[in-house]
Amino acid sequence: MKKIWISIVGVVVIIGLIFLGFTQLNKSTASGSSDKKTIAIGTTGVSFPNSYKKGSKLVGFDVDLTNQAAKKLGYKVKWVTGEYDSLLEGLDQGKIDTVANDVAITPERAKKYSFSTPYNVEQTAIAVNKDSSYKTIHDLDGKTVSTGAASNNTDNLKNYDSKIKLKTFDARDQFYEALLAGHVDGAVDTRNNLDAIIKSKGYNWRVVSGTAGTIKIALPFSKNAHGKKLNKKFSKEITKLKDNGTISKLSKKYFGYDVTKSLK
Repeated sequence: MKKIWISIVGVVVIIGLIFLGFTQLNKSTASGSSDKKTIAIGTTGVSFPNSYKKGSKLVGFDVDLTNQAAKKLGYKVKWVTGEYDSLLEGLDQGKIDTVANDVAITPERAKKYSFSTPYNVEQTAIAVNKDSSYKTIHDLDGKTVSTGAASNNTDNLKNYDSKIKLKTFDARDQFYEALLAGHVDGAVDTRNNLDAIIKSKGYNWRVVSGTAGTIKIALPFSKNAHGKKLNKKFSKEITKLKDNGTISKLSKKYFGYDVTKSLK
């Protein structure tokens, strides 16, 4: 009888341990489900004022805006830095979920990516040395200007004035440096970026008259189910950030003017 009682107690203890184990597993699972989801977002980290380092912190118009949208959606952002064209390749390969770095919506890109609601509108322009004689874009016919290899501004300028010679660089700081060093006659970028860096860095530049193209900026996502789901979420949140004045505030901080006036 004593042996039977010991056996019963043993079985009860084992059942209790199993039950406790399931209880702890359920608690662990519940705790895990409350953790923030992680989203991988690509950016250059050297594209002032859209994405750059302030000390050790990654900041900028596109970075701040995307961080706020992700936070509202319950995502923890894992920022992945690299050269512009390699970031788009990373998106193609599924290594990152989107790119927040002044990405323009172009017909070619629209075939490949699903774009979010636009959060900026920009104009392709050229900066030159302040003491130069150039007044308009066409005044640079036959001259050489620097530009980004993967930038839509390059194509905009080619289509607008094919007589201007282009010297391409992988990163924005490189084609800016080319003008600073006197290796080119001008630098191609968006007007708001050029105005912002001239004001911030005190460069002895000015932006010539004329616009080689107008484009909208948005977050690109893959056209698969995952990308479409993310696009829907972020598009909704970007609209909220526009309506509540967040985008206006950020654009005034980084560009000196309100971009939402052009976002219709």
